[in-house]
Amino acid sequence: MTGRTGSYDELQALFLMRLVRLMKLRASLRGRLTERDPRQKLLDAAFRSTMRDCEALGVEGEAHALLETD
Repeated sequence: MTGRTGSYDELQALFLMRLVRLMKLRASLRGRLTERDPRQKLLDAAFRSTMRDCEALGVEGEAHALLETD
């Protein structure tokens, strides 16, 4: 993770790692789920929620940097 490596509190680290997990899950399911599939909608909702949590915790920049590596 870029930026403040090693200076994340536990909650910030939790949500950044959740974002990484969701990115991996999204990549592994790419092409197998349609936009209308309830599982895709659930994954999208979890992704949006995690991004909002990262923003609220002050690690939005780090979250966007992770997305750019995808």
